[in-house]
Amino acid sequence: MNYQIQALDILLNEDCLLQRYFPLIQYKEILMKNFVKNHTFSKTECLELPDEILIEMGLPNEEMVRLFQRFLVMYDVKDSKLKEIEEIAANEAEADSFRELYLLPGVKAVRAKLYYDANYKSLSQIASAFPEQIIHDTSRVILQKGLKLKAPLPKEVRTHIAVAKALTIYAA
Repeated sequence: MNYQIQALDILLNEDCLLQRYFPLIQYKEILMKNFVKNHTFSKTECLELPDEILIEMGLPNEEMVRLFQRFLVMYDVKDSKLKEIEEIAANEAEADSFRELYLLPGVKAVRAKLYYDANYKSLSQIASAFPEQIIHDTSRVILQKGLKLKAPLPKEVRTHIAVAKALTIYAA
């Protein structure tokens, strides 16, 4: 999914990022400033930039360029992941909701169904929630339905909220 470059402010954050991408955080501000200055406004446009330009924009070397490029696509959803929705959704409304929820990193059938049952049916609902509330609501569903699941961990929920915000507020 494409997003505006301002989403980096949310996505390049220790609270919701895999540790291997932490070295990019220190370049966030300069990259965002230089991208806007040079009329690069979206993730897709960033991916089209040659390595040399990314280095000119503030990344120190080719290793960081590769890391940044991997970071940019880490939230892309593969078609194979989306195909399973047709098999698991009970109806078209649920399928539409799952298509959105599957945009969150690590969300597949079980987590999408848990979010859906806890009344988190869209990215905007997740983006506007607090981590504690999502954990509470999903725990309640697990208990009520007697599911053999664990509620999402705080870091997972913070990541889902951050990505949901980035994809809704800064959709390109």
